[in-house]
Amino acid sequence: MNIIKHIKLIVMLGLSTAVLQVQAQRNKKDRYFDVYAGPSLGFRVLGNVKMPASYKGSEGDFKDSLDRADRPGQSLNFGIQYMVKKSAFGAFSFGLSYTNMSFRRVAEDFKIGYEVHPDVGIVAGVIQAGALRINYDIKHHYLEVPMLWHKSAEGYSNLQDYDLWYTFGIAPAVLLRQEMDIKLVGFTLNGKNRYRVQDSMITGMPFNAIVHLGFRSQYHMYKNLYGLVEPRLRVPILPSSRGAQQLWTPQFSLNVGLVFVLSKSKTK
Repeated sequence: MNIIKHIKLIVMLGLSTAVLQVQAQRNKKDRYFDVYAGPSLGFRVLGNVKMPASYKGSEGDFKDSLDRADRPGQSLNFGIQYMVKKSAFGAFSFGLSYTNMSFRRVAEDFKIGYEVHPDVGIVAGVIQAGALRINYDIKHHYLEVPMLWHKSAEGYSNLQDYDLWYTFGIAPAVLLRQEMDIKLVGFTLNGKNRYRVQDSMITGMPFNAIVHLGFRSQYHMYKNLYGLVEPRLRVPILPSSRGAQQLWTPQFSLNVGLVFVLSKSKTK
């Protein structure tokens, strides 16, 4: 009977120790909540194209004309993120991000009779003088769910006021809307110089997956509050469009925000 009692006591002590160890490990995991926003610069990578019936040149000439016309697109992204630091050298995060994947197409050599867009109209005459140009900003608005791993940079782990991680992961994304913003530079049409239309030639993919590569840097500001800076490269796996032009729109973004510490290891 004494042996059975001893065995029960040992088992109870073992279970209690295991529970305490699990709780201790759980307490060692730092938890953060991020709120961020930041500017982005989007680029266009051209795949297959369907040439307009009115175009008289070759496909190579048509692609060259697009290359000369296309520019980086500027946009603003924002989101939230929950991060769990699993060890001194690694962390995992997931969140929601509103992302604008965009680029700009510029038309500079146009004359009277030029069609700005089928939904906008034809230039009947120049009302203002100066540099005449049309900017077409093609935008695909996505809701992303970033799932990211963060690996501590060598020599920057467990510092008192500063942390630096390498970041990599993937974000499933759903298309919320697409649009084309048209800006007339140097003239107006029907008394307006800005239009927003839907363009059937560049139809956004309804679903995509975005690869994320970059850094996460946070600096202690006040008690449980950190500043956040995240330079990041976003690369869509699937084409951003499925219309007459097959496009990829990789993006460089710089997220800036605040980090709220929900729990933190006392050993750090």
